Amino acid sequence: MGALGQRRVGDNISVTANTTAPILGGRRSSGSTISKLVLLAIGTLVMIVAVPMLYNMPTPDLQTSSAQKQKNDVTVKKDTNDDAASEFESPKRKEGEAKTNQEAADAEPSIAWEIMPAADHMDATIAELKPATLCTCATCGSTSLWRELFAIVEGKSFKSMNYTGPPWIHDLLNKKLWTNIEAKRGTDWSNFKDQDSFALIRDPKERIMSAWKSKVTCDTYKEINQHKGMVPQLLNLAGPSSNITARTDKGFPCLDLSEYLAVLSQIHAQGREGLLNGHFLPQHLGCFKDVPPSMWTVVTTISGPNALCSLKSVVTKSANMSNTDDDCQMIKTHSYTRSVDLSRADEVILDRITSKEYKMLGQYLDA
Repeated sequence: MGALGQRRVGDNISVTANTTAPILGGRRSSGSTISKLVLLAIGTLVMIVAVPMLYNMPTPDLQTSSAQKQKNDVTVKKDTNDDAASEFESPKRKEGEAKTNQEAADAEPSIAWEIMPAADHMDATIAELKPATLCTCATCGSTSLWRELFAIVEGKSFKSMNYTGPPWIHDLLNKKLWTNIEAKRGTDWSNFKDQDSFALIRDPKERIMSAWKSKVTCDTYKEINQHKGMVPQLLNLAGPSSNITARTDKGFPCLDLSEYLAVLSQIHAQGREGLLNGHFLPQHLGCFKDVPPSMWTVVTTISGPNALCSLKSVVTKSANMSNTDDDCQMIKTHSYTRSVDLSRADEVILDRITSKEYKMLGQYLDA
């Protein structure tokens, strides 16, 4: 016992020597009690400081957590759906691009002309004229139409003028020729119903074939006017995905019939037909882009038995549209009508790219 007590005393002295409170080295029971009191005091202080902080912290909301989880689930699902939507929307985006191209075509000015008697001078011929809207497509007999109009409004034949352009007779703003009328492109259709109108059309298939013969064919021994412009325009519009190239072995770019129709088919398939040059532009996107044929006073082909008299009745006050004798037929400028053999594939393409035109104009072609 003495040895143990001595060691304990030694231990206490040793501890006492390392502390500044000798009383702690007195009795073991007193030191233990004091230690407990210190810990209790520290615990109390912690509670005093910590509890208010705990009350100010946001408490977990199981409902919120559940909603957040659901939101996260929706977000993940939405991301997944976006990927799927992108896959399914890619054709729509292509359609959107085609529509953008079509909108670009819609922004082009109308090919129709609004004419009215010239206001700067007056003679007997001008007194007979009245405001009217006129329209024709390229390769529809437009040269014949404007020559007939010239004879009506100017009182003399175009041939008698010995005139060579440019500007050509097709440009009704050309004051060298058109002195008795004022003209502007028909961009404002608000007055359309208040005056007579005349539209010249052509069988769509005949027109596409005529445009090939007159603008891009390789079936010729010399370069045709506009070959170097028309052929590259068509190929560029078909785009880089087209595998068709122009022939150049004759010294100028040209297209054989099947390649020409294939290029047009590719352009139509992309929804870009509204951007075609006027010689290839579908008629429902030309004269009838803004106003359907049913709203025009006269819609006729150049070979219509009453075409000329109908034109006179539209632009003059006293003409009788009911005449049907030989004087009512227009002359034809386009006389190149050599037949061409079509393959079955060519016929299928022609049917497809002209279907909308026939749907709109069929009844007027048969008249």
